[in-house]
Amino acid sequence: MMVLTSEGNEKLVRQKLADQVLDRLLAMMERGELPPGSRLPGERALMARFGVGRPAVREALQSLANMGLIEIQHGERARVMRLEPSHVLRRMDAAVRHLLSCAPEMREALRQARLVFEEFLVREAARRAARQGVDLVRQALAAQQAARGDPANFVRADIRFHVAIASLVGNPLYAALSEAMLSWIFGFFPRLLRAPNVEDLTLKEHAAILRAIERRDPEAAARAMKRHLLRAHPRYHQALAGKNSPSGLGGEGE
Repeated sequence: MMVLTSEGNEKLVRQKLADQVLDRLLAMMERGELPPGSRLPGERALMARFGVGRPAVREALQSLANMGLIEIQHGERARVMRLEPSHVLRRMDAAVRHLLSCAPEMREALRQARLVFEEFLVREAARRAARQGVDLVRQALAAQQAARGDPANFVRADIRFHVAIASLVGNPLYAALSEAMLSWIFGFFPRLLRAPNVEDLTLKEHAAILRAIERRDPEAAARAMKRHLLRAHPRYHQALAGKNSPSGLGGEGE
């Protein structure tokens, strides 16, 4: 491995054996030599192939497991995971929570990104809405109505409603991003839907969004979504300014 120093000189850096094994295994996955669902060679076979000891192989395998790329089970060879977008994004949860905690400006950036993203999604959903997909949105809204007074289930149904809208667009990345974004927001502000009357107002706004989708009216759907998300704007900024802590925030309703 080679790096450029501040003086412009090239300096060779000795790479750990485990890192070299990791790089080789990653390359084998990318080339399709180790496709999803396949088992990796055993430790002894990897030791012989790469000319390294057991500690280097085990460290490389553990790194792959920590990245979510393989599954290690006692007594069996490691298996390459079949990854879904949602699985990959979930592995970012801890890092995103840390980012939101350490960089307050990122909370506002996330809010703005969500506003743009959700407006786009609901507009596309209204254009492409198929009966089966709209039924999923209706079911999510019904589940949320049934969860009145149960904050944890109400939030889960809220996320389900927005993810169902994203699913109408037909791109699995959109649905995964929608779910991840909402989990980050609700995870950082756990009392987002617990203020008085917020549940009923949220349900009313969700119903307006659903009606616009059912009418296949993209612009009306986008307007309804924008009103829904902007309603919380003033109190959101109070939280960013430090007037409320994340654990004490209420009244937003997403």
